[in-house]
Amino acid sequence: MHEMIAAEHFSGVVMVTRGARVMHKSAYGPSFNDGENRIDGRFHVGSLTKQFTAAAIMQLAEKGAVRIDGRINDFLPQCYRSDMWDSVTVKHLLSHTSGIVDYAIERDYYAVLDGWAFAATQDGMIREAMTQSLSFRSGTEFRYCNIGYTLLGEIIEAKSGSRYADYIKAALLEPLGMFNSQIHDERYSHASNDAIGLRWDESAGSHVRDDVVSLPVTSADGGLVTTVDDFALWVKAYKKTAHPMLSRASFERMFEQAAPTATYYWPERNMRGQGFYGLGLMRSGDLLMHEGSIVGFRSFFIYSRDDDLLVAAFSNNTCNNVFRIASGLFGLFDNPAGQQATEMPRQTPVRRRW
Repeated sequence: MHEMIAAEHFSGVVMVTRGARVMHKSAYGPSFNDGENRIDGRFHVGSLTKQFTAAAIMQLAEKGAVRIDGRINDFLPQCYRSDMWDSVTVKHLLSHTSGIVDYAIERDYYAVLDGWAFAATQDGMIREAMTQSLSFRSGTEFRYCNIGYTLLGEIIEAKSGSRYADYIKAALLEPLGMFNSQIHDERYSHASNDAIGLRWDESAGSHVRDDVVSLPVTSADGGLVTTVDDFALWVKAYKKTAHPMLSRASFERMFEQAAPTATYYWPERNMRGQGFYGLGLMRSGDLLMHEGSIVGFRSFFIYSRDDDLLVAAFSNNTCNNVFRIASGLFGLFDNPAGQQATEMPRQTPVRRRW
């Protein structure tokens, strides 16, 4: 981690656990101004949220409110049903195989604050997508699509009768004791232990508030705010496929390959065999993992179900390569000889959000 601070000015928190034992847990770098990151600090984790959205859909499917293989036009609010989407199923949204074109970086109707899109902006995103032809036949290709999860959030609200954030809190977070976690929506207010999103400014020689243009984020595709301890409670449910409000069968379906293999998107993540996407999760052998990237924050987690080994890296510096950090730590603790895994080459940041 000291090497990563020197190389990438790492700022954030990392945790490694094996079973019930915490192997490493520490906070590094600034939160903002004179404040330092805290190990109990809350971080925006971007697309790590997608596994929670997927789990919520699975819950609704268990109740008969949604069918995973059913058409999204049967479950979306009437105002968001499109003739373009007659062939698109809920599973297609969950697995990024719908063919729906993702929303763009900028639009005239966008009113985005710190990367967040709510109300009229989100409505505009969906209505624009409704008019566009699919980029490929649903189910035939994998293409990461954030707006697919925005639409899943609309389905959750329509079929549960609750706001997305309220449903996730009551149905997924609180039953596991994740009381330091919440979904960032219009009602979100900054807490004292919330990390501030930063980037490293080479010319200034310091961390500054992140203001780089990026894809905006909506609550259902990237709104989770959590701590490493809370997140570990969630990941541990994967070991026994046990959650008070989610069946083992639903967990197992989330773990199954649901999209055509497309390692072009993460060729280096074939850590224990061919990488693929399930429902809200990346897979490689027994490994579960996912990346998160929004304005001011980067995150990555790797969890081995066989070894009960978890590595979580949450960064509030967008210049950090969190996969490089997480995979390096995973290699250290996964290798009984103590040899470090092969170092990944540094990557040039791109304007993309997972």
